[in-house]
This record gives sequence, structure tokens and C-alpha cells, in this order.
Amino acid sequence: MKLLRDILHQPATLLGAVLLGAWVGMLWPQGAPLFAALSTIYLSLIQVAALPFLVLAVYFGLQRMAAAGEQWRRLGVLALLGLLLMLLCALGGAVLASLGAAGAGLDAGQEASLGRLAMRAEAPPVVSLHAGEAAAGAVAAPPLVPRNLYAVMAFGSAPSVLIGVLLFGAAVAVQRPEASNQLSSILEAVYRGMELAIRSVNIGLPLTAFILAAAATSSAGGESIGLLTGFLLTWYGSVLLCCALVVGLLAWRLKTHPWQVLTALREPVTVCLFAPVGAAALPEFIEALSVRLGFSRGVVELMASICPVFIKTGEALFFAVLAVFVANVYGQPPGMADILLIGFLAAWTALWAIGVPGVKAVLWAGVLQASLGLPLDAMLPVLLMLEVLCEGARNLVSYLAAAALIALGSEAALPQQAVAASAAAAAPLLLVLGRRQAWLGAGLLAAALLSVFGAGLGAGLRKMLMLTY
Repeated sequence: MKLLRDILHQPATLLGAVLLGAWVGMLWPQGAPLFAALSTIYLSLIQVAALPFLVLAVYFGLQRMAAAGEQWRRLGVLALLGLLLMLLCALGGAVLASLGAAGAGLDAGQEASLGRLAMRAEAPPVVSLHAGEAAAGAVAAPPLVPRNLYAVMAFGSAPSVLIGVLLFGAAVAVQRPEASNQLSSILEAVYRGMELAIRSVNIGLPLTAFILAAAATSSAGGESIGLLTGFLLTWYGSVLLCCALVVGLLAWRLKTHPWQVLTALREPVTVCLFAPVGAAALPEFIEALSVRLGFSRGVVELMASICPVFIKTGEALFFAVLAVFVANVYGQPPGMADILLIGFLAAWTALWAIGVPGVKAVLWAGVLQASLGLPLDAMLPVLLMLEVLCEGARNLVSYLAAAALIALGSEAALPQQAVAASAAAAAPLLLVLGRRQAWLGAGLLAAALLSVFGAGLGAGLRKMLMLTY
């Protein structure tokens, strides 16, 4: 099973599945409803296990940190560093998009094609920030601090759920160990079961990547993807730069080679890039950072779970690159003051959009229209399509930012021992036999095969004699 998963999770295998799915989606655009239904089934399956696993990872992270005597003041410092990192990512993304001139230089035919894409797309959803004022058909966002934990779990709002879990886990962590051992043992079994369920669903990741790519290209069309190539190149270039910086930071913190860090993170990075749900890669990230790189498991479980939910570095980077792209499309390239404003607005919007799942592009469009005067109403369908195409890379930036915060805040890193143990676990098994052992083994194998042959021959003769007489 592990060998099959390693083969299916190779980046070349997944990239081939994505390219094949994109090709099938362009050749058969009528299959968009089928591909959309299949992708919805996958999202439902992974979310069934992802949210409970996320909740339990936060709970056990709190318990292990309390048992290890970790200083809670450090979490506050890491939260401030996370906010600063989110702002820096937004500013860096805006600068890179401005230097790359993403969206600029479209001719009349390309602008007309972009307009046709916006006209044929469906209308975006209506957002209401207060359930009491929600109109018919509006998406009502729950309050950030929940009054009913089961209600926000049914809604699927991860930030509200995690706030309730943090309060509950902190209350359990201050109790005596013997008072919470039974509860922890029950939740540990559920935790391992959810982890196994996520890994089982992720075995079919190439098929999932194929279906999601086919659904995206069949609904958007090959011409639309070609029009957005400038944005996608700038976006993935920004993501690649963020990955390189985080890998360099981890290598410096662990005093090891960047290639060893990249090898340890290969599995979670691959799953995060090709899975549309970020929590699908959470078990892999926890294992890579705690087992292979040697960071404290309690810190890893807590930070890797809550940072991508509350400190959305990937969202801020996406918003900043998207704003510069739209400004260039409308022929209003931003200046230095506009870039600074876009960076601050992107970080602020990513921070406060955590309670509204699935409509981030709509909120960002409203912020940009009010602040910079860009008429984004006509481009909302395009923004929603870009949000779907960039989901995996956006989640990857958020998880790598969490890894950077773990590296800066954890003091329990054992890089050389952890990397050596990982290399030893991955080394092939070498069996050496002497001449006498080889002859003895061959004789035993021949005797075993002869016994099986004799038993089969005797059973056949007995059956023939019984049928004859």
C-alpha cells in the first residue's frame, strides 16, 4: 500500500493527471456537469474527515504543549510574527505582479474574449455578514466567536470551530492528567481513525487531480485559460519564491542542506498543491515537521492547524497579485502608493474574511471597488474562476508560513538525528546470506514446494478414487 501511494503521489504522476484532465475538459466541454458532480463528491468525502481531524489536532497540540511545559507567551509572539509575515507576503506579491505587468497589454480581441467569459458565467452569490439581515438566497456568515459549537460545525466555519476548541482544550489542559486520561484515550482513537481516513481518500489523488482539472477547463474553456496565463505565471512565480524562502529558512534553522528539507516536505507539498482542500495535507505536514525534521509534535500540531485558518498568508498573497492584475487589465497600473495600499488591504481582508467560506473573491472585489475605484463587478465571475484554479497553491503558502513560524518558535529541533532516522527508514533492505545458509534455504524451499505438490496429488487421487468406487 505504501509503495502504491508513493507511486501515485509522485509529482510527475500528478502533473500528468492534471494535464490529461485539462485536455479532456477542453475536448469535451459538455462533460462539465459530470466533472463538477464528481469533484463535489470528493470534496464532501475529504471534508467529512478533515474538520474532525483539524479539531482533534488542535486539542492534542494544546495537551502536548501543556505536558511539555511550553511557554504560552511564545504563541502570542508567533501570532504577531504571523501577521507581519502575512503583510510582507501581500506587499511582495503586489511588487512582483507590478514588475511582471500581469494583465497588461491585452489587445481588443483578448479583451472581448474576457468580456464574453464574464457574461456567460453565473452570477456570484450574495453575502450577508449578519444572519438577521440576510435576504433570500444570501450566504449568512456565522459570528467568529460561536454561541453554539454544533451549529458552526454544521456550517463548516473552521475559525469559529477552532475558537471553541481552543477554549475547551485550554480548560482540559489545566486539569490533572488522571482526570482527562480517559477522554484523551477516546479522542486519540478518533484522531488516528480520521488520519487513516484522510490518507485513504488521498490514495486516489491522481484521479481527483484529473477530475478537478477537467471540471475547470470544461467550464472555463481553453481560450479563457490562455487569457489568464499572465496572472497564473505571476501567481505561481510568487508561490515558488515563497517556497524557496521557507525552505531556506528551515535549512538555516535546522543547520542542514535545503535538499534534505525539500525531500522531507515533498509529500505534504505535493498533496497540498493537487488537493483543493488544505486540510487534506495536514497529516502529511504534521508527520514531516515532527517526525522527519524533529520539531516538537505539540507545537507542530497546534501551529500547523490554527495558522492556515487564522493567519491566511496565501489569501493575502492571492489578493495582492489579483488586485494588480485587475488594475492592469483596466489600464490603471498601480504606483508605489497604490502597491502599499493594496498590500495593507489584502492582509486586512484576508484576516477578516476567515468567517465567510467560498466568497473571498466577492469580498475582495468590494474592498477594491471602494478603495481604488476599480469596477470589478463585471469581472467577478473571472475572479471566482481564478479562486478555484489557485486554491491548492494558496493553501500551500499558508502551510509553509506555518512551517516558518514553527521553525522560528520551536526549540526542540533535532535536525541531524531526525534526518538520519528518516534516511535510515527510507534505505533499502539488504539481505546477505552465506553459502551454507543459501543451500539450506534452497533445500527448505524445495521441501516446502514438494510437500505442497504431494498434498495436491494425494487430494486429487482421493477424489478420483471416491468418484470411481
